[in-house]
Amino acid sequence: MCRVLRVVTPCTVRRHPFISLNAVKVLRIALLGASLLALAACGDVQVSSTSTEVGVIDTTTPVDSPSDDATLTTTTEPVPTTSVEATTTTTVPVTTTTVLDVACIKTTTCQFANLVGVDFSRLKLDFVNFQVASLAGASFVGANLNNSIFIRADLTAVNFEGASLKNVDFTAATLTAASFKGANVEGAVLCDVDLTGVLDLTKAQLDQVKKFKTKGKVYCP
Repeated sequence: MCRVLRVVTPCTVRRHPFISLNAVKVLRIALLGASLLALAACGDVQVSSTSTEVGVIDTTTPVDSPSDDATLTTTTEPVPTTSVEATTTTTVPVTTTTVLDVACIKTTTCQFANLVGVDFSRLKLDFVNFQVASLAGASFVGANLNNSIFIRADLTAVNFEGASLKNVDFTAATLTAASFKGANVEGAVLCDVDLTGVLDLTKAQLDQVKKFKTKGKVYCP
């Protein structure tokens, strides 16, 4: 058997000032190779070397780069919005609960009817029953009211100017501020009425009426 020989390479190499560092490395390798050839016949020879492996340190630090498959996600914060509520003011038209009963004229029966302020000017309204009707402020200018009935009707401020009032019954009617200017009151009944507030009623007109109350004397049936 062959003995295990330890080959020790010389530690000290005297460098000639004109020999480069690479040449020294080559010389060491050559000596090591020669020693290995001398011991090649022995299969169990273990060769240990005091040479130190010089590691190469890679100082290059790879820079992480985003993958091609990476998806960039951008988060956008919602911009706060300000909502302005438009205020709409609705003007409600003024309404009245008063319902006029003008349609009663067609049937000539207007008892207790509400006809306040209605304009009946120049209409043919003969033989119409206006008993206990509310006619304050109404206008009958030039109207034909012959033989109509106004018993206990409210005729405050009614305008009868130029109207034909033949045989009209005004018994107990309210005639305050009612105007009879130029009206034909022939045969009209003025019983239990106050004539002190009546307007434009002449003596000639009163001479044509059938019945009336004046100075405490009542001429009524």
